[in-house]
Amino acid sequence: MNTNFWQLLGIEKTTDTTVIRQAYRVKLPLYHPETDPDGFKALRKAYELAMNYAKLPETAIDETTQNSEKSTPQLTKEQIKANEIYDAYQALLEDPLRCYNIDEWQKFIGSFYDYPMEVIDSVKWRLLELSYETTNISESCVKVLADNLRWRQQLMTQYTDELEKYDNYLNHIDRGDLFDYTCLPTTNKTLQNVTIDYIYNAKWLFWETSSEDVYEFLCQDTVIYLPNDKKFMLEFAHWHSAASLKNQSILNYALKCIAEGDQDENMTIEWKYIAAIQYTLLEDKQNALQAWLELYYSGHYQQKAESWIAGWCAYFEKNHFPLLVMALNNSYCVAADKTENYLYTIPQITVTTTSRLASLENIDEYPKEIIDFVNWALDISWNYKQVISILLLDDGNNRLYRLYRHAIMLRHGNEILLQEILDDRSDDPFEQFILQHLQRQARQHLAWLAELSPVQEFKTWLFDNNENAQLPPQFDPDENGKLAVYARLWLDRFSDIPDIAKSHLYQSFSYPNMKMFDGVTFLKFNVYYQLPKSPDPSGTADNKEAYWQWYRCYLLVIAIACKPIETAKYLRQENNTFIIDENNPFKPLIAIFKHGNWQNETELYNLINNDSGLINNVLINYPNSIEWFIDAPHLIDFDDIEQKLEQIWTQKLANRNPIYLMLLYIIVLNKTEQKNKLDTILQDITGDNKELINIAKDLQNNWITLSSDIKKTYSYTKQVDEIRTLAKRLSNYYGICDEYELEMLDKFKNSCDNDLVLRLCASLLIAKHRENQQKLESQPLPKNKWWQFWRWKGRTNIKGFIIQLCCSFIVLGLMTVLNNNFELDSPTFSMICYFVVVTNTVFAMKRRFNDINKGEPLCDFVGEILAYLLFFAPFWVSGIKHTNHFGPPVEKTIKKK
Repeated sequence: MNTNFWQLLGIEKTTDTTVIRQAYRVKLPLYHPETDPDGFKALRKAYELAMNYAKLPETAIDETTQNSEKSTPQLTKEQIKANEIYDAYQALLEDPLRCYNIDEWQKFIGSFYDYPMEVIDSVKWRLLELSYETTNISESCVKVLADNLRWRQQLMTQYTDELEKYDNYLNHIDRGDLFDYTCLPTTNKTLQNVTIDYIYNAKWLFWETSSEDVYEFLCQDTVIYLPNDKKFMLEFAHWHSAASLKNQSILNYALKCIAEGDQDENMTIEWKYIAAIQYTLLEDKQNALQAWLELYYSGHYQQKAESWIAGWCAYFEKNHFPLLVMALNNSYCVAADKTENYLYTIPQITVTTTSRLASLENIDEYPKEIIDFVNWALDISWNYKQVISILLLDDGNNRLYRLYRHAIMLRHGNEILLQEILDDRSDDPFEQFILQHLQRQARQHLAWLAELSPVQEFKTWLFDNNENAQLPPQFDPDENGKLAVYARLWLDRFSDIPDIAKSHLYQSFSYPNMKMFDGVTFLKFNVYYQLPKSPDPSGTADNKEAYWQWYRCYLLVIAIACKPIETAKYLRQENNTFIIDENNPFKPLIAIFKHGNWQNETELYNLINNDSGLINNVLINYPNSIEWFIDAPHLIDFDDIEQKLEQIWTQKLANRNPIYLMLLYIIVLNKTEQKNKLDTILQDITGDNKELINIAKDLQNNWITLSSDIKKTYSYTKQVDEIRTLAKRLSNYYGICDEYELEMLDKFKNSCDNDLVLRLCASLLIAKHRENQQKLESQPLPKNKWWQFWRWKGRTNIKGFIIQLCCSFIVLGLMTVLNNNFELDSPTFSMICYFVVVTNTVFAMKRRFNDINKGEPLCDFVGEILAYLLFFAPFWVSGIKHTNHFGPPVEKTIKKK
């Protein structure tokens, strides 16, 4: 066997096809078909021989040796003629100049007239076999030969044994060539074969495997000749597009085809699609966008164009991507007069839009305000406070934030701001594309706002001049009104409504149900802040941004009230974006935000003086502020309060009333294990002032009442004394407050006119009450019955108290009857009766005072009896409705029906 081909490939003899292919690829660049066609042909032949050996190593022998061993048989004249035809056909197939030329095939077929029919009949099936075995043959040319020799018509009678094989082959050639083979070069048969093999492999991978396999195949280094067949080149370009493989040559070819314009419209659109994809893959930003937009506006490939534009945006304009997703939201809406279900007339966020937003990759890499926008869009509650930060950034100088504002205004904008979306224009083609989709949605929203009957009915009630106009029940969210959702959707769009409308909201809605009107209504009716009147849209021709700037100032007020820290940081960075009127109540606070000497939240908090209800309302939303804990006593953790006193509030509490501070620290630290710490803090408060030292000792040990002179010196008011009294009671685990005392503490802490330290004390006492209450309810205290007259530690209600007193009168009555009628005038009997009456009465009083939480200590109980009996309090004062250390309230008997 001739083994020179192994040397040409540069490898040892092997049956490993992978090694053979790798060796062929390594040698391929050394034998270019244009510069060294003979070398390329020899290399290709060596590759084929090596592959044949790998498949059949035992039978792959040297053809020259094999042929020399054969004996030459004697041929008939008919056989010689048949061999002439066969050899002519074989020569045609091997000639690169003629093998794909249909005219040459016609000449070959025409030569059949020079031979008898018997010769043609004898060789025709050999020609079929040769056609079948020949690779890279032109199916279109073979089809002409098959029709002339009538292979299909005679196949069933002549080739019954291999009928299926050749029938499939004839079906195959009926499909024609993959491309126009005449476009191949006519100088090199090997180059023709390599090109056809490459194209067939690529086509098979495209249809039968994954895009990853196509990508890997097309990325291989090889030498082929791409035929100038536009139909095939379009298919070839689609293979690259499916594999997302960039190719400048394909782009150039596509642009050439588009420029020639000698094709039908559909082919031109296809080439534009290919060009757009290649522009994108080649990262040609502007041309890619222009190509996709042109395709989209042409009405062709719109869905694919949307997808590719989104991909382009995610790559080149990442911060626009969530905005684009919202702009492309396409919700079908039914006309208001075409359906009874009004929700179908209102555009919704589609599943596609939600899915795109939810699947955003690397969301943390976006700016915080854009992350807020995404979270807002995905949140079913659509709370406008989530996107205040990005709305504040729209000062008119940044197109990106303006477009985000338009997207948000689809949900929260009134008719004026929706109209501003429709009036907006942009010179940037990508921004204009986004704007057009936002405008499509703006028209949908304006339609239902103007035409939906539930909305008009709600507005009729809201703007009714009758101050006593009642909210129609169908709009009441607390009563699950069937039209409440439409009221909510309208209230999500803030506008400058008159005071009568604000009054209706204030009287009929809870703050959460007011949506965008909660802030302005709260501030107005608590006399904290009055929003300036909005500019007249008809008079803002010279300043088209006037209305938005008014709207933005409202958002600033809400942001300061709801998110003071974030707003302070924003105002410091964007120092000149807001012009605040001199009379604006927020101006001093904004000045601190902008120009105050602060570096962190604690330093900023210490700069703010709580001197008004407005500032107090702001600080309630300030994290870790005293005001926050005052407003939420149910969230107080005394260990947390202790840390705040030591770390955050030190400067805030400096130079406060020393007695107030003593009360505060004693309430927080009045525990045995913290006695030393409390002593140290009290020493810091009192300093060397002997008077304060004595007060501290007395408060710490006895909670004594101070003298009038000291009270006058240190502003020790009646309310302070009440706080001290309750602090003393609540210092015991069983001490709790009644409803009146809780109302007093709640009222005291909520009044910003009171001292901040005392307000905090009041809130702490409420928290202490809750803590004690939970401890009591967790204990296995016995239940109280009204008839348990003997229980000194029990409770009774008014009914039980009266019954128990009646028992005393019954005893006295029996004693009188027995003494008068049975002459039992015995001093001993009378003493026993009086003892029973007095004891029963005392027990009744004790149980009754236990019920109103005045039963202990005993010395106080005696004093309470004298004071309360003057007003017959036991007969009308209701007992506390929760458990105290005397047990739960008396159970009421429930009659079963």
